[in-house]
Amino acid sequence: VSLNIGTTTEQVARALSARSGLVIVSNNINIISQLMGSRMRELILVGGAVRTSDGAIVGEDAVEFISRYKVDFAVVGASALDADGAILDYDAREVSVARAILRNSRVRICVADSSKFDLSAPVRICEVGDLDYFVTDSTPPPAFVEAAENNNTKILISETQHERGRETA
Repeated sequence: VSLNIGTTTEQVARALSARSGLVIVSNNINIISQLMGSRMRELILVGGAVRTSDGAIVGEDAVEFISRYKVDFAVVGASALDADGAILDYDAREVSVARAILRNSRVRICVADSSKFDLSAPVRICEVGDLDYFVTDSTPPPAFVEAAENNNTKILISETQHERGRETA
């Protein structure tokens, strides 16, 4: 499993921490630190320049490093989502790494909460149709859903804490 930088992918890593035997490749120092001491088979920290503000390893060295691996699952986050299906971010160096992660995987997953549809970012990671799965917390805008359906991308809506409480009450 390869995970890129971001607080959302850190939450995915937290969920994966209960698993055992996985090999995790990440350009996110926080994810690797979080999984230290877990029952993972191996943790692989991508090499390259570290962005000191958030522990992201970005740039061409990171892209080259990732290109040495082929993973079963890539999980990337995004800073913004466009209703037309664009998956976006702010930093071109970070986007280069996210693209490499997606390119070197068998199953491509983007995880982003619905608030990202209210934001805008200038750099395109990919299109929703380039993904196998898009995971979010509520139904995306109709054009986004249509773009996903036209390309056989499955949209998964996660269950929120509030919904879980209501179902069990």
